Amino acid sequence: MNVVLNTDEANAVMSLVTAQLIDQAGLSEAGKKTVREWRRDLAPGTTPLDAFTQRLNVAMGNFIDERTTRMMRLRGQVKVRERES
Repeated sequence: MNVVLNTDEANAVMSLVTAQLIDQAGLSEAGKKTVREWRRDLAPGTTPLDAFTQRLNVAMGNFIDERTTRMMRLRGQVKVRERES
């Protein structure tokens, strides 16, 4: 499976996660302020958001790859590998 988010999608995911973190995690006011500042630094159209999107895509790809069984068919045989080497 291949999942790649663009910057708008990564921003939407980040906004949703940080909103839940601020509202539901029981953070102190200082913690909430830090999360809000971090989110503000990743505003749409900024270089930090581009870098965040790239890191998020790599992390998601690695997560999916680690949990995906690979099946390959070679001349009538099926080989199963649990991880890519």
